[in-house]
Amino acid sequence: MLTDWLARNRPPTADAAALFAEPLVDLGTDDPRFAGILTPRSFHGAGKVGVTAQFLENAEHYHARFFDTGYWNGLIGDALATAGNPAPKRIIDIGSGSGNSVLPLADRFRDAQVIATDISPQLLAILRDIVRTRRDDAARFAFVCVDLTQANFQPGAAGLAVGAAILHHVLEPERVIASCHRALAPGGWAIFFEPFETGHTLLKAVYRSLWARASAEERATPGFRVVQRMLVDYAVRERPRSDPIYRQLDDKWSFTRTYFEKLRKAQGWDELITYALHVSPHMLRRQFEVQLRLAAGLEPGALPDWAWAAIDEADAGMSDDVRVEMAQEAAVLLRKR
Repeated sequence: MLTDWLARNRPPTADAAALFAEPLVDLGTDDPRFAGILTPRSFHGAGKVGVTAQFLENAEHYHARFFDTGYWNGLIGDALATAGNPAPKRIIDIGSGSGNSVLPLADRFRDAQVIATDISPQLLAILRDIVRTRRDDAARFAFVCVDLTQANFQPGAAGLAVGAAILHHVLEPERVIASCHRALAPGGWAIFFEPFETGHTLLKAVYRSLWARASAEERATPGFRVVQRMLVDYAVRERPRSDPIYRQLDDKWSFTRTYFEKLRKAQGWDELITYALHVSPHMLRRQFEVQLRLAAGLEPGALPDWAWAAIDEADAGMSDDVRVEMAQEAAVLLRKR
């Protein structure tokens, strides 16, 4: 029987059952491609609401486009230092994807179990195959397909939770944070890296200024089509949170410190730390370059010199303090009492 074959051939894994307050099922019993990927019994066969094809049937393309453990290793190292360099024995990686934060965490905490969680079994299968090349420590990992807004964790079962750019993809991010609070032992940290509304409000204003100045011919170029696309994206995300449109969006939200401070009080976290990422005298230019590349594979030359001059002028008009406060991306650290 397939179930017996899976039991004989499944590699040893971290004790994911100790993290969940309900039995786990191996998805390989349904589809051999997902052998070794577990799921809580209550989530087995459930639909995936608010998750787009980018993370499911197009997972290989997403992995090829966004896999960058070196980038995330640096951000995670800074956040751990800010948290006082904790030494967890069990780590939950929240929204693991194909492993951008999982692998750096495993390298930093070589004696810890790492439980990788994601709603996409396709992305977890990619991560599982990567981990299998690390034969010296593959037994420290487990892979759990779960909707983290509904995860039924055992209280106090983990020492650290890390989510690398996950909350803005989730319909109810506050429920993910509450799940982390339940799962963490007293004094444990939850660490997230997310887009912040303050910096993106400034970006939106600069995009509008560029679009207004552009000629009809310039608006038809690939670079300005990215500007237009970003303006449409910002406009969509100005709708009320209850709007069904968010179920169709990959990037649903940007956040504020006030949002996390309210959750800190409501959920009983002891401490909140936020700080801006990528602070530099050229923050807006860098963000524009990233968006050109990610949106359409374009180089800076896709925008005319006058547009970059306007962006540089906006960068130069900010003091160092404003650059810190106008975060486009930020680290968010919450410590449990």
